Amino acid sequence: MNQKENATFIGFGNMGSAIVDAVYKKKCFNKITVIEPDSSKTSNLKSLSILTDIKISEEINKSKYVWICVKPQLFKKVSLDLKSFLGKDQILISIMAGITKNQIVQQTNHLKVVRIMPNTPAQISKGISVWNTTNNVNSDERIIIEKALNSFGKSILVDKEEIINLSTALSGSGPGFFYRILESFIIAGEKSGLDRNISKKLAIETFIGSAELLNSSSSTPEELRIAVTSPGGTTEAGLNYLEKININDIISQTIAEAVNRGNELSEESNN
Repeated sequence: MNQKENATFIGFGNMGSAIVDAVYKKKCFNKITVIEPDSSKTSNLKSLSILTDIKISEEINKSKYVWICVKPQLFKKVSLDLKSFLGKDQILISIMAGITKNQIVQQTNHLKVVRIMPNTPAQISKGISVWNTTNNVNSDERIIIEKALNSFGKSILVDKEEIINLSTALSGSGPGFFYRILESFIIAGEKSGLDRNISKKLAIETFIGSAELLNSSSSTPEELRIAVTSPGGTTEAGLNYLEKININDIISQTIAEAVNRGNELSEESNN
């Protein structure tokens, strides 16, 4: 890689740190710099030869790939600090929910933008990222970006940015929904008379095993559900109740609420 293929990460929260850890281990970039105001978060990076700073400066123009890993509410300040230091060949890569490519272009006066939506399983390299770029990001640059994304899981390049807004609700917020459902499984096990530790272990391993079976099988979720459901049995009884309470409507409304919030975040960024 040449000197231009350095990367700077602005923000070092849960997602930013997971991405930095993965791209560092996979040697996706020549040099990595992390900009994080809270220096206590980056204190362990010096031993890894990762450069750190507490604020954006002209040094950022030494990195071709600039990752914006802050909360959407902080973007306005970051864009003000950032735009005076960017060169035209640099690429901004945003993981901010709800902030569109056009908004990033307008607020940074920069034309080369990539928008991605990763999710928290990236922390164990099991993430899934959906991404989209402006047309001026060339094929070689996309290959480098894709390699970085695949260092912490899998990725899907989409033609329409609108798909990212919808994906944010499903895959970006999805882990939170699954954890909440898992909480209910554990509570239900306790209410049925199981010890909490046993209920927790059974629930977690059931989720993991079911997901791995689905991932390794050519069967659809519907086919696997039918296969495990004996007529007149316990699984059928529980599934009948889920249909009675309109489980599809509950999940659909959950996703819809997340989509709406993403749209609100986009609007708030314009204000």
